[in-house]
Amino acid sequence: MRSLEQDVPRTISRVLSTHDWQGRKELIDKVFKEDAKFWHLFFQTVNRKELFGVYQMWGAYNFKIDVDYTRVVPDRKNHRVVVDLIETINVWWTIFPYLGIPIHLNMHVVLGVEANPDPATRNELIFTYQEDHIFWVESYLALNPVLTLGLGPFFLEHLRPLAGSAYATIGNLVYSKYHDTPDRQGNRPILNGFTNIEGSIQTAIQAAYGGSPKAKWEHTQKMYSENAEFWHPLFIVKGRENIFGAHMFWSCINRKTNARVKRIVLGERDNIVMVDLEQQYWPYLWLPGWPPLAIWVHVILTLEDARTTRAGKVITKHEDHVLWLESLVLRNLGPFSRFYDSTIRRCIGIFFCWLGNLIYEALAWCSEVVRRLSAICRDEL
Repeated sequence: MRSLEQDVPRTISRVLSTHDWQGRKELIDKVFKEDAKFWHLFFQTVNRKELFGVYQMWGAYNFKIDVDYTRVVPDRKNHRVVVDLIETINVWWTIFPYLGIPIHLNMHVVLGVEANPDPATRNELIFTYQEDHIFWVESYLALNPVLTLGLGPFFLEHLRPLAGSAYATIGNLVYSKYHDTPDRQGNRPILNGFTNIEGSIQTAIQAAYGGSPKAKWEHTQKMYSENAEFWHPLFIVKGRENIFGAHMFWSCINRKTNARVKRIVLGERDNIVMVDLEQQYWPYLWLPGWPPLAIWVHVILTLEDARTTRAGKVITKHEDHVLWLESLVLRNLGPFSRFYDSTIRRCIGIFFCWLGNLIYEALAWCSEVVRRLSAICRDEL
């Protein structure tokens, strides 16, 4: 691979969608490092052989796999590329393909990259690791209307705006009486946006997800455009006032909230910022000594130049894509989460490796048998 923007999507599509089992192995051997790791909610592999087994097994499970790319954002500074995509699957051992119903999965993929150590291909790039994160709730509600009997699109189009209005109203009403909430009719903070995006994003995230009411108010006034949109799987709001209220609603229903940033990726010309974070929260019924619950969130911020004398960028759209299932299984179930993360996922990865490589060897054996029988038939003729 040479171009991350062009070659990464082509490579992912070829690895997933090909029915050329020999070609899949050759491609994986070419583009993945020998000790490349594969992280997934359901399994974990630690080398290229195991990674190939997983891909081979998944390819054998599907009649057809298609991939549509939402965005591909290289992060050359940190040697990775972030890909948001929709994978369309047709698993043969389920009833859906026979009813003509493909399943769509909204995914967030992180791939580590580095220069190929082979001197003959030193200008090529190879993958060092892969992380697959699936937005199960979003996929169910937004991309598979048949599975929700049409209720998913109805919820997103009609109920989600109502929920957003309710959240914003409650958040604004509750926090309007707090002593550290500024007078909204008085002097508002000046809209100046981000002048140093990477340096300011940590402070901005902390204010939005874990700061005081005053910090949240100043953050929304300074960093969001007047008609900015806040998108969440469960609600949607528009305008700075409503965004402030939505942030306040979350604080209102919890005793304490906090946020820990995992990674920040800046898109081309800094018009897209992608932030992966862990949102921590302590419910009111939570005992003081208990560890916080957590929600993993993939945040996408769409920016534009601020229409002020300052040369900063402001947020026009804020998207929260929530990894509820991953958070629950790997973070919020106490000892089981730790055992599942360290042991069960690894065992599943070993099994998938064995099964996928067994399928590959069986196909190779069948291919050899067919080749020899064809040669015998030709000789007899």
